[in-house]
Amino acid sequence: MKKFLLIAACIIGFGQAGSASDIPTTNWGAVLKVPLSKVGDVEKGLVEWGNWIKDTHPMGADEKDGLESLTITKSDEASGHVYYVIIERYHSESGLKNHSKIFQRDVGGAYQNMFSKLYFFNKY
Repeated sequence: MKKFLLIAACIIGFGQAGSASDIPTTNWGAVLKVPLSKVGDVEKGLVEWGNWIKDTHPMGADEKDGLESLTITKSDEASGHVYYVIIERYHSESGLKNHSKIFQRDVGGAYQNMFSKLYFFNKY
């Protein structure tokens, strides 16, 4: 009987995991493949972008619509490029929606100059 219950629990667990959406609804992310000659420009832009996040976004799981974490990982040089993996994780879907609202407000507003330097998000 225990074996049957264990098998049933596994089937239910795997079924739920298999039917879950593959697209996270509380995260935003990007992978950048940056030529070595542009690494300095990209890193400078990432610092400015990170400062915008700190200045404008609620932080932490205790904050309504808060940013739980922002991670930027940099690879070693590979074939003339450096890879960056960027992940923003929010506590809820409304946190990610709030990020989008803040972006829409600031891209043409007070942070317009900073956003004009972030072409690399689309280019690389």
